[in-house]
Amino acid sequence: MRTRIREFRKARDMTLKELADRIGTTPQTVQRLETANMTVSTVWLGKIAEAFGVEPADLIGRAGGRRIPVLGGIGPQGYLTTAPGDKEELFQFDVAADDPIAARFDVPINGFKVGAILIANRLREADATNAHGLDCIVALPNGKIMFRWVIRGRGETWTLIPHDRKSDVQYDQSVAWLARVVMAIAYY
Repeated sequence: MRTRIREFRKARDMTLKELADRIGTTPQTVQRLETANMTVSTVWLGKIAEAFGVEPADLIGRAGGRRIPVLGGIGPQGYLTTAPGDKEELFQFDVAADDPIAARFDVPINGFKVGAILIANRLREADATNAHGLDCIVALPNGKIMFRWVIRGRGETWTLIPHDRKSDVQYDQSVAWLARVVMAIAYY
């Protein structure tokens, strides 16, 4: 039986060994489970789903559209903006993410053209360290949301690096949440 194990593992930037350690097996067994070279029992599905924080059915569900909220447009200096009273915009796409969100570019930034869409997976607090050195949508405690490259700082803080040269690097920032960019969709 084909599963979405590999898709979910890659979306979390996990190695075969990391997943194997979480479920108490070997990387070779995980690879056989991913490639359908081994029968995927309900016991295996339960262990793997628990490691990913999803339901077992998510691992065997066929690919289909998923409704993803668009938080707003990425504007000048990488800040997300929404007009007051905007109705919620939804984007439908199949992506292996627990808590997907999206943002569209309203201005060109770092090679992204106007209209390109970023899809990110909002990370659980325990998984936030996996965002180190990656592009993320970042929410600050004051409610501001931005697109930044993030570097783990001291303690629970982060260094937030803008993708343009018009903004300053922000050091030792506390964040409300991080969403690791997992996909970009560009229109030509």
